[in-house]
Amino acid sequence: MNWVNKIQEAIDFIEANLFEPINAEAVGKAINYAPSSFSNFFSAIVGYSVSEYIRFRRLSTAAERLAKKNISVTDMAFECRYETVDAFTKSFKNMYGCTPTQYIKANTKSQKFSSITINFSLQGGFSMTRNLIPGLQRVDWSDTSRQSEYVNSVVSALNGLGEKLDYDYVCAVSGNAFRTSFSKEESVLWNHGNYHVIHAPIIIEHTFKMLGYNAIRHNRSDFKTDSRLIMESIDKGIPVITIEGVINCSEACLISGYDNDGKVLLGYNPFMDVEEDHNEKADDTGYFRKTNWHDGNCDGFGTNYGASIIIIGEKTAKPDSVTIFNETMKLVSHLIKEESIWPGQYNGLAAHRAFANALMTYQWDDNFEPYLNTMCNYKQYLDRQYAVKFFEDNGRDDLAVIYKDISELCTRLGEMIPQDFSAFDMFSDKANLKPYCDVLLKICSLEEKVVELL
Repeated sequence: MNWVNKIQEAIDFIEANLFEPINAEAVGKAINYAPSSFSNFFSAIVGYSVSEYIRFRRLSTAAERLAKKNISVTDMAFECRYETVDAFTKSFKNMYGCTPTQYIKANTKSQKFSSITINFSLQGGFSMTRNLIPGLQRVDWSDTSRQSEYVNSVVSALNGLGEKLDYDYVCAVSGNAFRTSFSKEESVLWNHGNYHVIHAPIIIEHTFKMLGYNAIRHNRSDFKTDSRLIMESIDKGIPVITIEGVINCSEACLISGYDNDGKVLLGYNPFMDVEEDHNEKADDTGYFRKTNWHDGNCDGFGTNYGASIIIIGEKTAKPDSVTIFNETMKLVSHLIKEESIWPGQYNGLAAHRAFANALMTYQWDDNFEPYLNTMCNYKQYLDRQYAVKFFEDNGRDDLAVIYKDISELCTRLGEMIPQDFSAFDMFSDKANLKPYCDVLLKICSLEEKVVELL
């Protein structure tokens, strides 16, 4: 069922329950649609907010019944769900220019606010469905301090469902601010996706649990199954997050819609405007369009590579702040101490050392590979800064002080090897890289202290 039918379904529900205690949230739930997304759709299509529509329809019906003089103003006020007669009178006067009593005495007919019916007809072409969630927060790299595709996608998706989240908090509480991965030599020398969340998938379940949502990570399978899951979620007004795939090179994609019966996906990702990665013209909404998204890319990697789809479910009782902190600390300890969480990858302290060792011992003929790898890995270190406030807010100033020092060292990394493809020559001589590696090892030493305090 597309969004036009959903809006009509909402109007029908309102009409059938006009004098019941209903609001936008109740209507959205009744039609199985995310309330915040539904509200945006309703306003865009109908031209009034849900509350305005309900109020206008109640007052219009009230005027008709009062004109027949078979109900008192007081009874009508309470039937229209107003707490006082004065509140009803004020609202009535704003709409009709006179009080209910004056309206009855005047015995005049006024303009009626009738129930809206949506008639939508699209003829010709192929019978293919399209649906989208408009107005989601863009996921890109315009903020040079907040680069995680995964964190930005989570923030955009949940804010689209009515939350008020920011990158800094989600980065810390998800564990992303404490994650470090580096590929093992026998797996691949330079993995430019070391920063991808799939190298520490335990973060994903933890993220949504701490933010108060059920979420299922469905391993990519056949097109029919995967597209059905995505379309069903979009039809409910709930964005989807894909892990590994859809747009080439992406860590995560925010999926905001579909076209052509699910053969085309719409959404946001930082790589959507990079021609080498994605050269399909954007949708007229501003979202990327990815045709035949299930072919190629990570399709061949299957479940072994971790390509998956995050389906966001019902909102749950959000844990209290103490529980959130304690559970996150358990995860942080695991992320720092565990040597390998994902096959072929070093993790935590072992990853810092492996990164430094690679820069000092690996042999290369082309400076591009180690330089690009260094820039990509830096995204992980950039997020360390968001650990500081998290610890301060939770009364762990001892850890906050250490992460202030770590953050300063991470800033130094970005200054030592610029992130603008201007430092290729540095990689011609390992002596140039020694200071950088020394800082990596200092960060490692500080996180060893963190483990002791945890």
